[in-house]
Amino acid sequence: MNAEMVQSYLRDLIANLTDSPRPDWDSDGDLPVTYRGSQCYARVIRAGEELIVQTFSVVSEVDYTPELGEFLNELNRILVFVRGFHTGGQILLENDLFAHDLNGYTLSRALTFLAVTTTDFGPQMVEKFGGKPRFDPTIIQQQIPVDEDPPGLYL
Repeated sequence: MNAEMVQSYLRDLIANLTDSPRPDWDSDGDLPVTYRGSQCYARVIRAGEELIVQTFSVVSEVDYTPELGEFLNELNRILVFVRGFHTGGQILLENDLFAHDLNGYTLSRALTFLAVTTTDFGPQMVEKFGGKPRFDPTIIQQQIPVDEDPPGLYL
């Protein structure tokens, strides 16, 4: 599968799901996505022979502490579709999709899982460990419907 084709398709899907113009890549090579009250990002990476679409949200400017490590270990124990980790002064909540599985439904699900996890744990992480949320802190007050069928685009 061609990486440029997947990147273009991902931009189309994000525009369709968010009812906004096609996003542009930021300086880190990520696509900013505002979805269900959560600011997150998407990117396409190569893992061996596979192309992977990663979606993630961020709390930046956070120093690693043993307490943060314990919190993330517990978080990863209970989460199924999203993982949390600390790298480069940031806490990332992330999930992955194989590019060959990418469509409107799978991207919507990935972004919804990420938004729900960010809603449930993002404000708590900022309160406990400090840092700068890269999501809208008011999302904790918003309901996230998880049963609706998203519009689909298929590659």
